[in-house]
Amino acid sequence: MRTKSILKYGALWGIFEITLGFLLHLLNSSLASAILIPIGVLFMWAAYKSTNKWWSIPLVSVIAAVSRMVIYSVINNFTCGTEGIFPTLAIVLEGLAFIYPIVFLEKEKKKGSFLFVFKPILLFYVAILLYMIIFKSIAAVIKWGDINTLLAEYDIKKELIALFLDTLISSALIGIAIVLQEIFLLIVYHKSD
Repeated sequence: MRTKSILKYGALWGIFEITLGFLLHLLNSSLASAILIPIGVLFMWAAYKSTNKWWSIPLVSVIAAVSRMVIYSVINNFTCGTEGIFPTLAIVLEGLAFIYPIVFLEKEKKKGSFLFVFKPILLFYVAILLYMIIFKSIAAVIKWGDINTLLAEYDIKKELIALFLDTLISSALIGIAIVLQEIFLLIVYHKSD
C-alpha cells in the first residue's frame, strides 16, 4: 500500500507540474512557482500521511521529477534543455526542503489545537524562502556559470521583492489548503456520526 501511494502521488504531481506549469508559463505568469509549490506540498503531505514515514517526502518528489522529465522528453521528441531540467531539479529540491515542515505540521495537528496551522505556515515560509534562494543560486550557476554574472544582469531589488511575494503567496495557499482540508474532514466525520 505504501509503495502504491507514493507512486500514485508522485505520478500525479509530475502530471500536474507538466500541465499546469506549461499553462502558467504559457500565460507568462510570474506566479507559476507560487502556485506550483503548494500543489507539490499537498502531494508530499498526502504521501507522508499515507506512509507516516519522513522518507516518503523526498521519494515522492523524485518520482514526480522522473515522471515530469519522462513526459517532457516524450513531448519534445526525447530532447531536454534547461526548460526541462530546471523544473525537475526544483521538484527534487522541494522534496528535500519540505521534509521538516510537513512532519512538523502533522505533529502540530495531533496536539488538537485549531491554531496548529500558524507555526507550520511560518516554517513553510522559511523553508520556501531558503529553497527559492538555493534553487535560484544553482540555476544561476548552471545558466551563467557563476553568481557574479547573475548579480550583474539582474535587478536584485526586483528579484528579492518577487522572491518574498512568491514565498508569501505560496505559504498563504498552503495555509488555506490545510484549513480547507481540516474543515472538509470535520464535515465528513460529522456526517458519519
